[in-house]
Amino acid sequence: MKNKQMQECKEALEQLVGKKVTDIRFEVQGREKDCWRFYIDTDDGIFTMTFCREWECPVVSHSPEHF
Repeated sequence: MKNKQMQECKEALEQLVGKKVTDIRFEVQGREKDCWRFYIDTDDGIFTMTFCREWECPVVSHSPEHF
């Protein structure tokens, strides 16, 4: 299970390879302030990476729209 999860994390992060990063924003999340969210603006849309202290790896999502 852990190896599968790590592979999924790697694949999600690999979506950033070759993209031109134009801006990065950062927010602290969670009641205990134990999560962090990065908004990575690229030439291919916005990638959102969310990390929490207890997680093995970040959650990555992609939106082709620029906000």
